[in-house]
Amino acid sequence: MKFSHIGIPVTNSFEGEIDLPHFKMTVSDHENNPYGIQWQRYWKDAPYPELVKTIPHVAFVEVNGAPVELMEYNN
Repeated sequence: MKFSHIGIPVTNSFEGEIDLPHFKMTVSDHENNPYGIQWQRYWKDAPYPELVKTIPHVAFVEVNGAPVELMEYNN
C-alpha cells in the first residue's frame, strides 16, 4: 500500500477549491500539500453517510490501484 492523503471534512470554503460534481464534493489538492492533507467539503445533496462527511480519515492506494480509506469512530 502507498499513502494517498489525510481527508479532513470541513463545512467552510477554503483556498484552492476543486469542485468534483460527480462526487458532489469539493476538495483541496492533497498532492501539493506537504502533509498530504485533503480538505473535503461535501455538498448538501452528497449521498454519503454522516460518518464519511464528518470524520477525518487516512487513505492509501492498494497495489492494484484500489483506494483504501481508514476511519476510526466511537459508538
